[in-house]
Amino acid sequence: MSLSGLYGFTYVRARGITGLMGVITAGIISGYILGSVSFAYLFTLFLTGVDIRDIGTKNPGAANVARSVGKKWGILVWLGDTVKGMIPMVFARNLGITNIIILTLIGLSAVAGHCYSMFLRFKGGRGAATTGGIVLFLMPVLFPLVIALWFTAQKTNPRSPKVLIACTAFYFICLYLAYGLRVNTAVFAQTAVSTVILIASAFLINPGLFREIK
Repeated sequence: MSLSGLYGFTYVRARGITGLMGVITAGIISGYILGSVSFAYLFTLFLTGVDIRDIGTKNPGAANVARSVGKKWGILVWLGDTVKGMIPMVFARNLGITNIIILTLIGLSAVAGHCYSMFLRFKGGRGAATTGGIVLFLMPVLFPLVIALWFTAQKTNPRSPKVLIACTAFYFICLYLAYGLRVNTAVFAQTAVSTVILIASAFLINPGLFREIK
Protein backbone atom coordinates (compact mmCIF):
# COMPACT_ATOMS: atom_id res chain seq x y z
CA MET A 1 0.00 0.00 0.00
CA SER A 2 1.26 3.50 -0.83
CA LEU A 3 1.89 6.17 1.78
CA SER A 4 -1.14 8.06 0.56
CA GLY A 5 -3.26 4.94 1.00
CA LEU A 6 -2.19 4.51 4.62
CA TYR A 7 -1.76 8.12 5.70
CA GLY A 8 -3.80 10.22 3.29
CA PHE A 9 -7.10 9.75 5.12
CA THR A 10 -7.74 10.64 8.74
CA TYR A 11 -11.33 9.47 8.75
CA VAL A 12 -12.55 5.97 9.47
CA ARG A 13 -14.25 4.19 6.61
CA ALA A 14 -16.21 1.74 8.74
CA ARG A 15 -19.91 2.48 8.23
CA GLY A 16 -21.72 3.87 11.22
CA ILE A 17 -20.68 4.28 14.82
CA THR A 18 -21.78 0.73 15.67
CA GLY A 19 -19.63 -0.74 12.94
CA LEU A 20 -16.71 1.47 13.92
CA MET A 21 -16.86 0.53 17.59
CA GLY A 22 -17.25 -3.13 16.68
CA VAL A 23 -14.09 -3.09 14.57
CA ILE A 24 -12.11 -1.22 17.24
CA THR A 25 -13.34 -3.53 20.01
CA ALA A 26 -12.58 -6.65 17.97
CA GLY A 27 -9.14 -5.27 17.13
CA ILE A 28 -8.32 -4.55 20.76
CA ILE A 29 -9.57 -7.90 22.05
CA SER A 30 -7.84 -9.92 19.34
CA GLY A 31 -4.70 -7.81 19.79
CA TYR A 32 -4.57 -8.51 23.51
CA ILE A 33 -5.10 -12.25 23.03
CA LEU A 34 -2.47 -12.43 20.31
CA GLY A 35 -0.08 -10.31 22.35
CA SER A 36 -0.52 -12.69 25.27
CA VAL A 37 1.11 -15.48 23.27
CA SER A 38 4.66 -15.55 24.67
CA PHE A 39 7.08 -16.79 22.06
CA ALA A 40 9.90 -16.53 24.60
CA TYR A 41 8.08 -18.92 26.93
CA LEU A 42 7.03 -21.33 24.17
CA PHE A 43 10.41 -21.47 22.39
CA THR A 44 12.34 -21.96 25.60
CA LEU A 45 9.97 -24.60 26.92
CA PHE A 46 10.06 -26.51 23.62
CA LEU A 47 13.84 -26.31 23.21
CA THR A 48 14.99 -26.82 26.79
CA GLY A 49 11.98 -27.92 28.81
CA VAL A 50 12.65 -24.97 31.12
CA ASP A 51 10.43 -22.02 31.98
CA ILE A 52 12.13 -18.84 30.68
CA ARG A 53 10.93 -17.10 33.85
CA ASP A 54 13.26 -19.34 35.88
CA ILE A 55 16.49 -18.64 34.02
CA GLY A 56 18.69 -15.66 33.14
CA THR A 57 17.02 -12.36 33.92
CA LYS A 58 13.72 -14.26 34.34
CA ASN A 59 12.15 -11.89 31.82
CA PRO A 60 10.06 -13.65 29.12
CA GLY A 61 11.52 -11.64 26.28
CA ALA A 62 13.75 -11.99 23.24
CA ALA A 63 16.89 -10.66 24.98
CA ASN A 64 16.70 -13.25 27.74
CA VAL A 65 16.13 -16.02 25.19
CA ALA A 66 19.16 -14.84 23.20
CA ARG A 67 21.36 -14.91 26.30
CA SER A 68 19.97 -18.07 27.89
CA VAL A 69 19.02 -20.27 24.92
CA GLY A 70 20.84 -18.93 21.88
CA LYS A 71 21.07 -15.86 19.67
CA LYS A 72 19.25 -17.38 16.72
CA TRP A 73 16.32 -18.30 18.95
CA GLY A 74 16.35 -14.83 20.46
CA ILE A 75 16.11 -13.38 16.96
CA LEU A 76 13.17 -15.65 16.12
CA VAL A 77 11.39 -14.62 19.31
CA TRP A 78 12.08 -10.97 18.49
CA LEU A 79 10.59 -11.43 15.01
CA GLY A 80 7.53 -13.16 16.45
CA ASP A 81 7.00 -10.46 19.05
CA THR A 82 7.37 -7.78 16.37
CA VAL A 83 4.89 -9.38 14.00
CA LYS A 84 2.26 -9.90 16.68
CA GLY A 85 2.26 -6.13 17.23
CA MET A 86 1.41 -5.63 13.56
CA ILE A 87 -1.30 -8.24 13.04
CA PRO A 88 -4.17 -6.52 14.90
CA MET A 89 -3.47 -3.30 12.99
CA VAL A 90 -3.51 -5.18 9.67
CA PHE A 91 -6.83 -6.69 10.72
CA ALA A 92 -8.26 -3.27 11.62
CA ARG A 93 -6.97 -1.55 8.49
CA ASN A 94 -8.44 -4.23 6.26
CA LEU A 95 -11.80 -3.60 7.93
CA GLY A 96 -11.64 0.12 7.20
CA ILE A 97 -9.67 1.76 10.01
CA THR A 98 -7.20 4.23 8.52
CA ASN A 99 -6.76 6.69 11.37
CA ILE A 100 -3.17 6.43 12.63
CA ILE A 101 -4.05 7.19 16.25
CA ILE A 102 -6.75 4.52 16.39
CA LEU A 103 -4.40 2.02 14.76
CA THR A 104 -1.77 2.89 17.36
CA LEU A 105 -4.18 2.19 20.21
CA ILE A 106 -5.19 -1.13 18.63
CA GLY A 107 -1.52 -2.08 18.26
CA LEU A 108 -0.94 -1.20 21.91
CA SER A 109 -3.45 -3.86 22.91
CA ALA A 110 -0.90 -6.42 21.69
CA VAL A 111 1.80 -4.71 23.77
CA ALA A 112 -0.47 -4.88 26.81
CA GLY A 113 -1.02 -8.57 26.14
CA HIS A 114 2.72 -9.17 25.88
CA CYS A 115 3.40 -7.36 29.16
CA TYR A 116 0.39 -8.77 31.02
CA SER A 117 -0.18 -12.12 29.34
CA MET A 118 -3.42 -13.87 30.12
CA PHE A 119 -1.52 -17.15 29.67
CA LEU A 120 1.26 -16.26 32.15
CA ARG A 121 -0.88 -15.12 35.06
CA PHE A 122 -0.90 -11.56 33.73
CA LYS A 123 2.85 -11.18 33.73
CA GLY A 124 5.16 -10.91 30.76
CA GLY A 125 7.96 -9.07 29.00
CA ARG A 126 8.54 -5.37 28.50
CA GLY A 127 7.01 -5.11 25.05
CA ALA A 128 9.91 -3.43 23.22
CA ALA A 129 9.76 -5.72 20.17
CA THR A 130 5.97 -5.61 20.02
CA THR A 131 6.05 -1.81 20.18
CA GLY A 132 8.58 -1.99 17.38
CA GLY A 133 5.96 -3.82 15.34
CA ILE A 134 3.67 -0.81 15.67
CA VAL A 135 6.44 1.49 14.43
CA LEU A 136 7.22 -0.88 11.55
CA PHE A 137 3.59 -0.90 10.46
CA LEU A 138 2.82 2.81 10.84
CA MET A 139 6.24 4.39 10.21
CA PRO A 140 8.23 1.82 8.22
CA VAL A 141 10.74 4.37 6.92
CA LEU A 142 11.89 5.04 10.48
CA PHE A 143 11.99 1.45 11.71
CA PRO A 144 15.71 0.96 10.92
CA LEU A 145 16.43 4.22 12.73
CA VAL A 146 14.52 3.07 15.80
CA ILE A 147 16.54 -0.16 15.87
CA ALA A 148 19.79 1.81 15.51
CA LEU A 149 18.84 4.25 18.28
CA TRP A 150 17.82 1.38 20.56
CA PHE A 151 21.20 -0.33 20.13
CA THR A 152 22.99 3.01 20.55
CA ALA A 153 21.22 3.62 23.85
CA GLN A 154 21.96 0.07 25.00
CA LYS A 155 25.66 0.41 24.15
CA THR A 156 26.05 3.79 25.88
CA ASN A 157 23.74 4.12 28.87
CA PRO A 158 20.05 3.18 28.45
CA ARG A 159 19.29 4.62 31.90
CA SER A 160 20.74 8.05 31.18
CA PRO A 161 18.13 10.81 30.69
CA LYS A 162 20.59 12.68 28.43
CA VAL A 163 21.00 9.68 26.13
CA LEU A 164 17.25 9.05 25.99
CA ILE A 165 16.44 12.71 25.33
CA ALA A 166 19.09 12.94 22.60
CA CYS A 167 17.81 9.79 20.88
CA THR A 168 14.20 10.97 21.13
CA ALA A 169 15.03 14.43 19.75
CA PHE A 170 16.95 12.94 16.83
CA TYR A 171 14.04 10.60 16.13
CA PHE A 172 11.54 13.47 15.94
CA ILE A 173 13.83 15.41 13.60
CA CYS A 174 14.02 12.39 11.30
CA LEU A 175 10.26 11.89 11.65
CA TYR A 176 9.67 15.41 10.35
CA LEU A 177 12.13 14.95 7.49
CA ALA A 178 10.59 11.62 6.52
CA TYR A 179 6.89 12.47 6.81
CA GLY A 180 6.54 16.22 7.36
CA LEU A 181 8.56 17.14 4.29
CA ARG A 182 8.01 14.06 2.11
CA VAL A 183 4.27 13.70 2.75
CA ASN A 184 2.59 16.59 4.59
CA THR A 185 2.41 18.25 8.00
CA ALA A 186 -0.88 16.54 8.85
CA VAL A 187 0.74 13.14 8.53
CA PHE A 188 3.72 14.33 10.58
CA ALA A 189 1.34 15.53 13.30
CA GLN A 190 -0.44 12.17 13.42
CA THR A 191 2.76 10.13 13.49
CA ALA A 192 4.21 12.47 16.13
CA VAL A 193 1.14 12.00 18.35
CA SER A 194 1.37 8.26 17.74
CA THR A 195 5.01 8.33 18.90
CA VAL A 196 4.13 10.29 22.04
CA ILE A 197 1.42 7.74 22.82
CA LEU A 198 3.91 4.90 22.39
CA ILE A 199 6.45 6.57 24.69
CA ALA A 200 3.83 7.35 27.33
CA SER A 201 2.42 3.81 27.16
CA ALA A 202 5.90 2.36 27.70
CA PHE A 203 6.02 4.05 31.10
CA LEU A 204 2.39 3.33 31.93
CA ILE A 205 2.67 -0.36 31.08
CA ASN A 206 6.12 -0.66 32.70
CA PRO A 207 6.08 1.68 35.74
CA GLY A 208 9.48 0.35 36.78
CA LEU A 209 11.09 2.29 33.93
CA PHE A 210 10.77 5.47 35.99
CA ARG A 211 13.00 3.98 38.68
CA GLU A 212 15.58 2.76 36.16
CA ILE A 213 16.20 6.17 34.58
CA LYS A 214 18.79 8.09 36.54
